[in-house]
Amino acid sequence: MTNFQRLFWSKNQIYFCLCMVSLTQNYELYFILNPELSADQIDQEVNRIVNILEKDLQAYNLNVEKQGLKRLAYAIKRHHTGFYVLINFDLDLENAPNVQILEKKLNLDKEVMRYIIVNQTEFLRQKSKEKPAATEITHHNELNKKAKRPKERKCIVSHLGLRVIDYKDVEFLQQFVSPYAKIFGRQKTGTKAKFQRKIAKAIKRARHMALLPFTPQD
Repeated sequence: MTNFQRLFWSKNQIYFCLCMVSLTQNYELYFILNPELSADQIDQEVNRIVNILEKDLQAYNLNVEKQGLKRLAYAIKRHHTGFYVLINFDLDLENAPNVQILEKKLNLDKEVMRYIIVNQTEFLRQKSKEKPAATEITHHNELNKKAKRPKERKCIVSHLGLRVIDYKDVEFLQQFVSPYAKIFGRQKTGTKAKFQRKIAKAIKRARHMALLPFTPQD
């Protein structure tokens, strides 16, 4: 292969990679506010974060969802409840590194008890291809109640026609966690390896956001 052929091939590879990467990145910001804040203070705090997104990150297509006061799976800063807020926003690929600005400001904000920022670009791309199955069975125990050996167990995620696992879907994730707060292995649930990894990541994110506990609850 000549130098010209190598250069031509490398340029084609770069062009192909650029085509595969979406120029618009979708992000999800999920955070917990101090439950002692009044309604007006919560609105001010949310508006302040929205201004940071619009001015410092140049975000657009913002969708703010105030989920309200929820009980935490474990205490955070001596609080047993928290006000959950979900913000979805889009960023141009060139502005994606500016997410670090948001992280720094959230870390300094005393009213934000916990937060997580997730790039949902691939999540939404896969979500749009989902074809949920018409079934009433949503628990792996119910699906595999006739299975006598681990090899006979079926994957509940494949059965439901899911492609992605949402860490905010606590009701679904609870079936993969034991009463001792341990994540079940594939032999117990029959989950495929690729979905087992996604489930484990979703459970860890849910624990970080106090949606699921780290330890057994009394």
